[in-house]
Amino acid sequence: MRNKARTLSLGLCALVLGATVAALGQPVITSFSANGVLACSNLAPGSVAVVEWASSMAGPGTNNWAGLEAVAVDANGKIQVSVPMFYRVRGTNSVPSGMALIPAGPFVMGDTFGEGYSDELPLHTNQISAFYLDQYEVTKALWDGVYNWATNHSYSFDYGAQGKATNHPAQSMTWYDAVKWCNARSEQQGRTPAYYTDAGQTLVYRTGQANVQNDWVKWRSGYRLPTEAEWERAARGGASGQRFPWSGTNNIMHSMANYYSDAYYSYDTSFTRGNHPTFATGGYPYTSPAGYFAATGYGLYDMAGNVGEWCWDWYDGTYYTSSPGTDPRGPVSGSYRVIRGGGWDSDAYLCRAAYRSYCDPDYGDYYLGFRSALPSGQ
Repeated sequence: MRNKARTLSLGLCALVLGATVAALGQPVITSFSANGVLACSNLAPGSVAVVEWASSMAGPGTNNWAGLEAVAVDANGKIQVSVPMFYRVRGTNSVPSGMALIPAGPFVMGDTFGEGYSDELPLHTNQISAFYLDQYEVTKALWDGVYNWATNHSYSFDYGAQGKATNHPAQSMTWYDAVKWCNARSEQQGRTPAYYTDAGQTLVYRTGQANVQNDWVKWRSGYRLPTEAEWERAARGGASGQRFPWSGTNNIMHSMANYYSDAYYSYDTSFTRGNHPTFATGGYPYTSPAGYFAATGYGLYDMAGNVGEWCWDWYDGTYYTSSPGTDPRGPVSGSYRVIRGGGWDSDAYLCRAAYRSYCDPDYGDYYLGFRSALPSGQ
C-alpha cells in the first residue's frame, strides 16, 4: 500500500507556480520513485522547492493538503520527500538570509560510541521535519539589532546579553531572554510569533519569566529555539554516527573548533593544548568570530565549541526511553532547560554531538548563547 500511495501521488500531483519558478516555464512532476525522489522539470538546481503533501485524497479537485515543507533541489533538479503521501510542488522559496535548510529525514540520536553519560542512551531514530536554522550562533550585532527594537515595543529582558565583539556570539542571556528575543525577531520582521503565555496562544510572550509549555507554542510560526532533536539532527550534518559535527574524522583539533584541548582524550588530537591560542586574549570570554572555522555538512558553524546553545526542551535524563519518534519536543515539564554544543571552555568530551547539558532557565554565563530556528516554507 505504501508504494501504491506514492505511485498514485504522481498522477494527482499538481504544480502551482511561484514567482521564481514561473520564469522558467511550466514545471511538472515528471517521475516519482519508490524511494521518494520527485523529478521535476524546470526547478532550478540549488533552489528550495516548496512541497505540499496530504495523506489521502477524497476525490479529484478536493483540497485536502495537510502539510507544507521546504525541500532542497539537487543538481539534477530532483527533490527528496520523506513520507508516503500525495504531493504537489508549489514553487520555490529562497533560504532566509543567514540561515541553512535542514532537510526532513530520519537520524539516529544519541551516543553511538557508548562513551557518554547514561542520558545519551538509548539510541533511537527520530524523523524530523524540515526547518531553517541560523548558520551562526546569534552574534552580538544581531542581538543588539533585535533587542533595541524590542525594548521600544513592550519587551523586557532579565539581563540582556554580552559579546566580546559585534561579530562574536552574544552570550550570558537567560533562556527566558533567548525565547523572548526570538519572538521580538519575529515581530520585527512582521512574522507571527511562536511563543505565548497561554494554551490559547493569544498572549504573546514579551515580559517576565514564563515557563512556556509545549502547547503554548505555534510550532509552524516565527523564530524559536530549536528542539534538542532538531539541534542534534542539524549538528550531525547528514553524517551518521559521528562523534563530532563533521564527517571524515571522529577527532577534534583547534583547527576545527574553539574549545579547551586536553590530551586526556585520545580523540583530541590538537597540536596545541588548553584554550584556543588564537582567542585566549583580552580576558574572558575567549569566544571566536562567527564563521571562523569550516562549516558542517548543512552549512552551519560552531556546532561544537565557541558557546553552548540554549535549546527549547525541558531536560529529563530518561527522556530518550520514551521520546516520540517524530518531531519530539521534550518533556512537558521540568526544572532545567537543555544546552547543546559545548563552548570555548569545554573539553572535547563536552563538544561531542551527542552530549547533553542543562541549566536553570534563569541562569546566564559567558559560555552560553543560542541560535534560532524557523519553520520551513516561510
